Amino acid sequence: MVRRVIVLLLLGIVLGLQPYEADFLMFDQDGDQMLKYDELRAQFPSQNPYNTADFVAQFFLDYDSNGDKIIEFKEYSAKREQQKLELEQQQQSISSMYHDDL
Repeated sequence: MVRRVIVLLLLGIVLGLQPYEADFLMFDQDGDQMLKYDELRAQFPSQNPYNTADFVAQFFLDYDSNGDKIIEFKEYSAKREQQKLELEQQQQSISSMYHDDL
């Protein structure tokens, strides 16, 4: 798994993949640009200390914007971009609070 992540990240740099495409491909085992529940669920070992079924179900609730039980790359990248913007807004808010106190 770690080797696959490294290879995909390096390919992303060399091939100029879109943002988030390399990490999407890490989960997309069959390369069809779609994540299916069973495909994602199979990547987590059953002895995982976290409740994997709950994690995968929540992941699909968060990322499957059209509810078709398949996460397409466009859904994945849109959600990741949204998360990035939310994080940036939180950081700006914290930064402004800190600077206001000075």
